[in-house]
Amino acid sequence: MKTAGMNFKKVAGVFAILAGILYTVIQFIHPPENLHSVNSSSWQIVACLSIAMSLFFLIGIIGIYMKQVEKVGWLGLIGFILFSLFWLISMSFSFIEAFVYPLIIDDAPKFVEGMLGLFGESKSSVNLGVFTVLAPIAGVLYMLGSLLLGIATFRAKVFPRAAGILFSFAGVVTLATAIIPHPYDRILALPMGVVFIWLGYILCFDKEG
Repeated sequence: MKTAGMNFKKVAGVFAILAGILYTVIQFIHPPENLHSVNSSSWQIVACLSIAMSLFFLIGIIGIYMKQVEKVGWLGLIGFILFSLFWLISMSFSFIEAFVYPLIIDDAPKFVEGMLGLFGESKSSVNLGVFTVLAPIAGVLYMLGSLLLGIATFRAKVFPRAAGILFSFAGVVTLATAIIPHPYDRILALPMGVVFIWLGYILCFDKEG
């Protein structure tokens, strides 16, 4: 059982590295969030990559949590749950972007335009239903989840304490979206990409289990 756990954590480390790389790369290749982009091949590619990225994050988070589960306590558990929920929501949004928008853009362009504006903070002229609530909730889950899990990681001392600080910073820095306009705020994702590559590398070459 211990060997199986070690093997999973190493696999999770690989996925964490891939998640960090994709998260960083996507910020630079994401097409403009407008109606003209939705039917483009680049939109489809980035949306599908985003689905994979979210899945990779989920697997990586499990490995990171498992590595320090005995020392992070309730704070780490809450952070783990909140941060994981964010990536589940993110995966759902990416699925809609990849496979739903192209199907409904001709019949409901205002709805698609409103959905595209959710993360760009532009107001929609149509009712978007639960999505208007889900988007800000996702933002809180990302920020609070990474903050708590980062603090727990710092306190656990299983990973380098600097990694815990960077993890928390990567969540808190998203508050700067209030002053940095979209899409320039994508630069704020880079710390999270870096910390997951770092933690994933540690998991991959961990010899202690």
